[in-house]
Amino acid sequence: MQLGRICLDILKDKWSPALQIRTVLLSIQALLSAPNPDDPLSENIAKHWKTNEAEAVETAKEWTRLYASGA
Repeated sequence: MQLGRICLDILKDKWSPALQIRTVLLSIQALLSAPNPDDPLSENIAKHWKTNEAEAVETAKEWTRLYASGA
């Protein structure tokens, strides 16, 4: 079972009640636009990204189509 977790500092150790939801959503959007393989949630996926980024992007697109598109 996939839990849909993300690795984002403002949701962990940099959290503050003063953060606006807009800031959190923009941070998530930025992370999705430019993943950081040096701070991964999954070591295997980060390794795939570092060794073959184009293939990793295609895998991400396929998984999105299969598991996150509602189809």
